Amino acid sequence: MKLFLLSFLMRGAIGDYNYLLVKELVKYYKEIFLYIPDYFNRDLENIFLIKYRISRNKIISFFNLINPLFTLKLIKIINDIKPDLVHILSREGYPPTPFLSIYLKLQKIPFVITLHNPEPHPTNTIEKINAILGIISLKLANGIHIHSKIFVKKVKELGINENKIFVIPHGSFAPLFKDYIDKSIKKENQVLFFGRLEKYKGLEYLIEAGLKIEKFKIVIAGPGRLDKKLLRKIKKSEEKFVLINKYLSKKEITELFQKSKICVLPYIQATQSSIPLISAFFKVSVVATKVGAFIEDIPLVNGILVEPKDVESLIKGIQEALDKNPYYPKEREFESLAKYFIEMYEKVLNTKKDNFQPQI
Repeated sequence: MKLFLLSFLMRGAIGDYNYLLVKELVKYYKEIFLYIPDYFNRDLENIFLIKYRISRNKIISFFNLINPLFTLKLIKIINDIKPDLVHILSREGYPPTPFLSIYLKLQKIPFVITLHNPEPHPTNTIEKINAILGIISLKLANGIHIHSKIFVKKVKELGINENKIFVIPHGSFAPLFKDYIDKSIKKENQVLFFGRLEKYKGLEYLIEAGLKIEKFKIVIAGPGRLDKKLLRKIKKSEEKFVLINKYLSKKEITELFQKSKICVLPYIQATQSSIPLISAFFKVSVVATKVGAFIEDIPLVNGILVEPKDVESLIKGIQEALDKNPYYPKEREFESLAKYFIEMYEKVLNTKKDNFQPQI
């Protein structure tokens, strides 16, 4: 089978996700074509890589994407390859995708879409636009892949037939960190928030809770911008808080998790996250709010769920987490999940095979 995968984003968590998934899918299929931006430079063996040029300037990149010639070139590539199935790995609402979806439907080429955010994050304008435009692609797709049963109802509300919805959980990124583990590093009295600093992640509640928790440092690490009011609070209590406001390398992330005892995700809104599984891998107890896929994922890793926007609930959760033993579900690694993607493809193509096994 010829499988054509495409993603208009390969940075950050999306890049890690796609990389780990493709590495496993290639064990099942000999002809996999991956269409991605040219900044991606990781090694992928036995893959037909097709890279398109992208500018470092976001405005120029946007205008390149809305250029009809860009979409026509992509259509020509697909027409030349003649894939059996197309999998749109992310950004279902980016300008080329709705037009590509119409073309695929007219040519009767089956395609599936991985929908990472069934609910767009409230403070992200790009995601809101992506969600609106993405409805066209979702309605035309032969299959919609989501990561949690919690969002099945949300997808159905878009007018999608439930028979087209496939639930495959979010895979673990832990294999990306194994080579950076330093066994000499010991746990410290450290509570960690890791990830992009966004308003919907409820950092104001973590900071308020941190001021009331004794004997623990609160480490806030990740790129993005903090509200000036929150920055002032952190600077007033530098003995309590450590702010690492930048992109972190895999080695730096590994060290942070190795040192931490608790990871806190005080989100106001969420879809899913790779962080609970990473935390569990490093034996870090997780405290997260009862939102999005956290409702399913946190009990899985033996973590603590707390009420959103509730400082006292967060403090209690952090205290309870100290007595928890994190559980890492190895079955959530992409090596184990790949078979479910294969089953999804087979169902879409109506070519179900018994005991489908890797080719290597």
